[in-house]
Amino acid sequence: MVRILVIQHEDGADARRFGDWLEEAGAELEVLRPDRGDAVPADLDGYDGLVVLGGSSGPEDDETHPWLPATRALQRLAAEAEVPSFNICLGAQLAAVAHETEVFRRRRPQVGIMEVHRRPEAAEDPVFSAVPERAKAVLWHQEEIAAVPEGAVHLMDGTDAPVQAFRVGACSWATQFHPEPDEEIVRLWAEQTSLTTQAGRQAEEIVEEYRAQADEIEASFRPVAAAFVEYIRQQPPGR
Repeated sequence: MVRILVIQHEDGADARRFGDWLEEAGAELEVLRPDRGDAVPADLDGYDGLVVLGGSSGPEDDETHPWLPATRALQRLAAEAEVPSFNICLGAQLAAVAHETEVFRRRRPQVGIMEVHRRPEAAEDPVFSAVPERAKAVLWHQEEIAAVPEGAVHLMDGTDAPVQAFRVGACSWATQFHPEPDEEIVRLWAEQTSLTTQAGRQAEEIVEEYRAQADEIEASFRPVAAAFVEYIRQQPPGR
């Protein structure tokens, strides 16, 4: 069994469909809630992989979210030790900051279903080669990653926030977009966050948009979860 540590930052931002797909592919997930007092470990002993989820904070809001420095340290360790990791939205921004890359606040947040593009560099990637050349994805962010970290591979772009996915080192993947939400989570975000209004969107409009494209989103990103688990499974024991 592949054991994956999942760091969840808040209610309403769980692994949802992506977690289901990881489990279907043969992973066992252990969810850590530092917002509820769980300590972020200093290493990944006993785990085969790491997933860092999204959340409403910024990646350097350390004063209000005091576990973020330890999370960034764990992301650096994963990259250096080649423990596979998958970092989503806030997780991707944390990974960018962990690797000394700027994250800035957009004037207008990206909210809704948008098209992202697989770059040529992804054709040989063991995980993102599974994504179609063009895919619809949920975007929900106000912070933007300025550039891929130095030495990283830029895997996906699209929209006016072009850093949509990248890989640091051999096996630390990050996505600005969200592969995981189901309709319930999209509705929750749309109805309870000010980003919807700032983006000039209506909650029900976004939910209908998601409902119409949910199957396409699943077809694009369920294979990514399976490829991530398979990559972990192929690694030498003890790495």
